Amino acid sequence: MTFLAPFAAAIAAAVFIPALVALYFLKLRRRIVEVSSTLLWRKAVQDMEVNAPLQRLRRNLLLLLQLLILLALLFALARPTYQQAGKAGQRMVILIDRSGSMNATDAAPTRLEAAKLAALKLVDDLPTTAPGGAMVVAFAQRTQVVQPFTTDAGLLRAAIRAIEPTDEPTRLEPALRLIEPVANQPDAPPLDLYLLSDGRVQAGTDFKIGNAQFHFVRIGGPALPTGTGLAATPVSAPASSASSAAAIPAPADNVGIVGLAARRDFRKPEAVQILVSLANFGSDRADLNLTLRVDGSPRHVIHTFIPAVSSSTGEPGTQSAQFELDLPGAANVEVSHDRPDMLPADDRAGLLIAEPRQLRVLLVSPGNGFLEQAIKAAGVRRVVAMQPGDYERRDPQLLRRGGWDPSPMGAEGFDVIVFDRFSPKSRPPIDALFFASTPPAPGLKILPPSSQSLGTQPVLDWRRDHALLRYVEMQDVTIESPGRLVLPDGAEVLATCQSGPVMGMMTIDNQRFVFTSFDLAQARTWPMQVSFPVFMSNTLPWLGLGGQGEAGRGFRPGETAVITASGSEVVYRGPTSLKAPVAQGRAVLPPFPRAGVYLADHSRVAPAWDRLPVNLLSLEESDIRPAPDVHVAGQAVAAVSAETTTRREVWRWFAWAALGVMLVEWLIYTRRMHI
Repeated sequence: MTFLAPFAAAIAAAVFIPALVALYFLKLRRRIVEVSSTLLWRKAVQDMEVNAPLQRLRRNLLLLLQLLILLALLFALARPTYQQAGKAGQRMVILIDRSGSMNATDAAPTRLEAAKLAALKLVDDLPTTAPGGAMVVAFAQRTQVVQPFTTDAGLLRAAIRAIEPTDEPTRLEPALRLIEPVANQPDAPPLDLYLLSDGRVQAGTDFKIGNAQFHFVRIGGPALPTGTGLAATPVSAPASSASSAAAIPAPADNVGIVGLAARRDFRKPEAVQILVSLANFGSDRADLNLTLRVDGSPRHVIHTFIPAVSSSTGEPGTQSAQFELDLPGAANVEVSHDRPDMLPADDRAGLLIAEPRQLRVLLVSPGNGFLEQAIKAAGVRRVVAMQPGDYERRDPQLLRRGGWDPSPMGAEGFDVIVFDRFSPKSRPPIDALFFASTPPAPGLKILPPSSQSLGTQPVLDWRRDHALLRYVEMQDVTIESPGRLVLPDGAEVLATCQSGPVMGMMTIDNQRFVFTSFDLAQARTWPMQVSFPVFMSNTLPWLGLGGQGEAGRGFRPGETAVITASGSEVVYRGPTSLKAPVAQGRAVLPPFPRAGVYLADHSRVAPAWDRLPVNLLSLEESDIRPAPDVHVAGQAVAAVSAETTTRREVWRWFAWAALGVMLVEWLIYTRRMHI
């Protein structure tokens, strides 16, 4: 217990307590009256003796009660307070982050467990008379309402304890969208939103929560200043100009594998390169050993170091490493480092290396010898050119991978189809690349150039981080009358000109399509630049190898996998168990919740799918430095620690206690006077 005004109470005590005691030492002035006998006045005689100066006080119940009254009033004057975890309102929503970074161990045993403990304290403080109760929502890439609104504290506690960790990326906005209708209910009781997270989240700018109060309870990281209270910051309040958004988070002891790729040499397919990217989020340089294992056996060890996080910009230190080995067939490879840190999930990553094979490409074009040569230069095994009319007359189902093909390729089928200035009437049965055309899909089309747009336009922006555009430089690429792509929901923009998107991609029923609004003749000098064959070398393997674009296959938490299998059900064992029914020779697994290796527990899956490596490989989740604030609807909400508590004043309790004792003292006094 602490006091907000201890000095005022001390001064009052120094004045009034001696004054009260002195009243019992004072000699009373009495009027002398003659009586016939003093037998009935013995008590009065005793009082006269007590009034003698410097005599010892006798035990006096009235004095004790009066001292208690005075002490209670002095305590009330000192304004005593006690600390509590948080003051819950009439309605409460608890948002618990269970993404990959919440598995960091700087909060024992993990941040998620610390967040659950903080949530339990909030439930304990929920008033039993609250009309709306509380709701519990767990979120990562997916959002789950683990407990709808209820006033039953037992149900709330059970729901919080049942939340399981994941390694999925953090997506706060779907969770906010879910509770937005609740926050904006008309004539509803006040709502408190508690976000229990390390703050590695962002939300959109158009989210509205009415008059609700948003609280960010930070989990993990260095201790925040205490004594400030768990302040409720309204999102409608403007963010401070000195917002901590520009502040650099404190370093965190974590080294993560944030990138892993494997490539086979087109000219020597048995040669495989394993490329590893690492990041250091600590304040000290990290020295470590990087180990490559092939089918569980150590093959190579590299000693390397990663610089510390930049003290000026806050950027993590980065390093890359490369392994080279000969793999004539398929193999499982795993890369790991030996440096202990706060997040074990990103200390290792694995890939399933596919057997070496070169792609088989079908080119559907009215005639483009340059494009045919560019496809061959990308290292494909065979290119078959076909006129658009011949393509439409052929049964598209026979073009499936492994289907019948009357060309000299025999029964091998195709891996990729390239459409040049031709849009097929029906969706291609395999992955495809489109130049100046698009696959048939609702909402996807190419608009002609507008009269206001420039005739020749440079590429203004492109997705440098995407696998298709890796090492592709387009700053010198100009396009003549490129038109504009209109993309439906779920499509991605890969490149943009002044008129709008000119390159994009989308996935339809697990098929991947890449398309442009221009052909090679419109792209002017791009086909003659180095970046174009790099683009083709990226795109054709990315499409033909099932979207990996690499020799290795791996998955990430939150992703699903389409498995080739027989029977009625497939079951995988790993960090968690996954089951899926089989329909028409395929099974769609539920999203992977944790990083690790998942093994099929029976032989009903195709050999290529008996082992599924799932890797964190996320710079955002490996960056476990807690954020100083979160931004919701464009406003900054400052963080407080999970241990930070609110001050609740209790002076009224002491005032009521003084009043109660005063009543008892008055009753005793009147009873004595009556006797």
